[in-house]
Amino acid sequence: MKQALVVGIDAGGTKTRALAVDREGHVVGRGAGGGGNLLSSPDPQGSIGAALAEALVGRDADAIVLSCAGADRRADRDRGQALLARVAPAGARLLVTHDAIAALYAGNPAGCGVVLIAGTGSIAYGRNGEGEEYRAGGWGHLVGDEGSAVWCGLEALRAIAHAADGRGAPTMMVELLYRELGVDDFADVLPRLYGRPHPAPAIAAATRALAAAAAERDAIAHGILQRGAVALARAATVVAATLRLAGGPVYLAGGAFESLPALQQLVRLELLGTLPQASVEPVREEPAMGAARIAMELAWSGR
Repeated sequence: MKQALVVGIDAGGTKTRALAVDREGHVVGRGAGGGGNLLSSPDPQGSIGAALAEALVGRDADAIVLSCAGADRRADRDRGQALLARVAPAGARLLVTHDAIAALYAGNPAGCGVVLIAGTGSIAYGRNGEGEEYRAGGWGHLVGDEGSAVWCGLEALRAIAHAADGRGAPTMMVELLYRELGVDDFADVLPRLYGRPHPAPAIAAATRALAAAAAERDAIAHGILQRGAVALARAATVVAATLRLAGGPVYLAGGAFESLPALQQLVRLELLGTLPQASVEPVREEPAMGAARIAMELAWSGR
């Protein structure tokens, strides 16, 4: 007898994860691939297909949900749907959704509350008990993504450039970045920044330098994280207020909170001031599990 399975896929800018789940919600298969962002990854279909194939190991699926940045735009959602159809087993119901929705379902199986994501990019998204949705941020690193790992890395690079040529205050991030990249002059950082895949190696190295400097109480590093935390908390607060979710819950998700521990602490402090009644907790499941929970609804709840 064929096993009833669904698959949730989380396609991020640097990695893709897939989980195959049975009717009881047990994970029965896992898969991984490279970056699967529909806009910035070099081969999203290859990454998504590899993760899906590894999770299923030749089995069929009743439904597959792909969560990825940008899927709130119809054109990108349609592109993702076509991509998914090319790699999915025949007969599976398919859905492409925004990664923030999957992250919320990873935090709360009912998909209610506010999720604040700080990863490669950043966004606040919420859904209340009446099914109303709202978002703030998530506009990409050129115009926004405040508080994300890339934003923090770029702000660190700006501070390092200013310190290196005397326009800004000294910061230990200069030496930390040079050590990360094996250079001794800021001019030698530029080849690792421009004309590189996003996010560039120099941005990732600067984010690590920022984390190390913040741990040593470097004032410039702390100031960058403080500004990022204020922006992130503001986004979550706007979403909560719009959806009448003053009590939250607010779920924190994304790799920036892991790689920059001080950022999470500062965001919590900011939220205490802007949403004093709200509970704040980390998302405890993988984003792919949130996508799998949506797939379970799609396959077995008549969604």
